[in-house]
Amino acid sequence: MGKALKALLGIDVGATGIKAGLFDESGRLIASGSRRNGPTQQPGGQPGWMIWDVDRIWGDVCLACQEAIATAGHPEVGGVAVTGFGADGVPLGAKGELLYPMISWHCGRTAPQKEWLDAQIEPFEIYRITGYHNYPINTINRLRWLRENYPQALDAAHRWLMVQDYIVYRLTGAFSTEATIASTTMALDLNQIAWSQRLLDVVEAPRRILPEISAPGSVLGQVTNVAAEQCGVPAGTPVATGGHDCEVGALGSGVASPEVFIDITGTWEMVIAALDRFIPSPPLYAQGIDYEVHTIPGRYLCQGLMLAGGVVEWVLESFYRDVAPERRYEALIREASEVPPGANGVVVLPAFVRSMGAFQAYNASGTIIGLTTTSSRGQIARAVLEACSYQLRKQMEVIASNTGTSPSALRVLGGGTRNPLWLQMKADVTGLPLEVPQHSEVTLLGAAMLAGVGAGVYSSLQEAIQATRFPLSRFEPQTALHERYSELFQSVFMPLAPALANINTALGASLN
Repeated sequence: MGKALKALLGIDVGATGIKAGLFDESGRLIASGSRRNGPTQQPGGQPGWMIWDVDRIWGDVCLACQEAIATAGHPEVGGVAVTGFGADGVPLGAKGELLYPMISWHCGRTAPQKEWLDAQIEPFEIYRITGYHNYPINTINRLRWLRENYPQALDAAHRWLMVQDYIVYRLTGAFSTEATIASTTMALDLNQIAWSQRLLDVVEAPRRILPEISAPGSVLGQVTNVAAEQCGVPAGTPVATGGHDCEVGALGSGVASPEVFIDITGTWEMVIAALDRFIPSPPLYAQGIDYEVHTIPGRYLCQGLMLAGGVVEWVLESFYRDVAPERRYEALIREASEVPPGANGVVVLPAFVRSMGAFQAYNASGTIIGLTTTSSRGQIARAVLEACSYQLRKQMEVIASNTGTSPSALRVLGGGTRNPLWLQMKADVTGLPLEVPQHSEVTLLGAAMLAGVGAGVYSSLQEAIQATRFPLSRFEPQTALHERYSELFQSVFMPLAPALANINTALGASLN
């Protein structure tokens, strides 16, 4: 019998799906497993109070791991690392008991705490410390909500764990966190890479409940016998820190240079530059740019968060209900392809979530202009794809001009890579070549690379990057279309949000 295959296991706890993937040491995907994920209404809570069922998440992680391991023929697993979404965490007692449900980022209950915190500390000062705008969903506002509404959860808590940290706890029994996921809390001082005592004091959250911060790829413990029986990963397998899915996806894409920007497109789109410094400047703050800690030591991710796929989903649900659900996206791409650049005069401002995204400085809301009695849904579909490409260009230019970077290419990740029309449009609008990784699971790959660092397969993240293959497909910009889109970008799209600022402010006031 030949030597057993040693594999690296990455686990990704996403908001819509939970995945487990086994990779070899060169980054080749051996096998994967997955389960759907989503928030649920809090039992006994008010309407719209959304939470994560952490026991169900753990159960689905176990099923995904079992599926991947069985599909791969039960290889030897050399190491494990976990990644997940940011912002959401849970208070646990000393024995790991749940003291209050994990509030989901889908839940709007903490909007009053956001306004309260803005009154305690000037918002730009928060940004200067944490690199984050004060969004209602930020962890720090959840801690304040508990202090005001369920203080016994904070007072009795032994640790506060983020979603990926909770899975690590179920695997190993270790109460831990790491730098990248900590930087999503708005409780981390990015200048020191340490918890901000000032912010914790303001919201009256005890520092003792926050775990010590480790670097991604650090070994936290080993899979316990109980966890092994449940998830199928052999007992004794080393478990390393993973990271926030954004940073781990950036690692799995192979990008370490600030000359290549990263574009992660799903429901939300994030454009990212990997920098060696934290620059919380007023212009970046005004334009909605945030910072997080990178998986690579000494690096930061400078990023713009925008709603993108969520606007496309709105078009599908609003205008394509006559098409079978499994064919709607295909129909949207086909009909948008039949409309010329410029969408025959239809223009969209894709600010469909107030107070977040590229146009938060203008109190912007979603807008469609240029409609006539002959306008088609295909025009609206194309206008939405163009608008999302325009806002991407806007935020790229904001980052570049305020950080001294000059991108030479854009590496695109996420579900948006399944739309070739949109990919070519992004190249044409930005004037940059697009690089699309041929790896289907870059976030899982990034987690597996961190697992390999923890297991000693690689001596460092740099060695992991060098050992991993990152095959790419390219979309080159077309000169004539870039010139056409640049004209529309400057003359129509960029003036739109400022022109509507007073109207949107009045609309927002009327909703309060």
